Amino acid sequence: QPRDYDCLIQRLSVWSGFMAMWAKVATPEEAKVIVERQFHDTRSFNAPAGVRTLSPLEKMYNVRASGNPSSWQGPIWINVNYLVFRGMVEYGFTDEARELAEKTILLLGKDYERFGALHEYYLPDNGEPVLNKGFQNWNLLVLNMAAWLDGKSCVTEF
Repeated sequence: QPRDYDCLIQRLSVWSGFMAMWAKVATPEEAKVIVERQFHDTRSFNAPAGVRTLSPLEKMYNVRASGNPSSWQGPIWINVNYLVFRGMVEYGFTDEARELAEKTILLLGKDYERFGALHEYYLPDNGEPVLNKGFQNWNLLVLNMAAWLDGKSCVTEF
């Protein structure tokens, strides 16, 4: 039976395309395509500060601090970096996982050094914090990234 939608379905380049790897539902071939076409493309998702939540190639890309939904229209969120990182680890993309872990550690380290606190999300190209100084929550996932880099065990399920 055909589906009936009350809205226009559109395809957008959003970070959630990486979730198939984190959820372990991508085939190895699909994971390779995701990494090669999405992560390796610095014009799209792979920014100096991590994984953009929306590709800047999309018309609605917007990193201004203006509340929902713009906070998910391109800025860097640590939970996104972490989930993409875990997916890459699961599928054996260790070089890419290392790159993303190092970017995330550097981003949060600079933020803490400069402001004495972490923020909720960041500008993709320069790592400047956008909003919510003192935010911790999922930012602490960076500890698992650091443990992985050091070859130590880390929590992978919550």
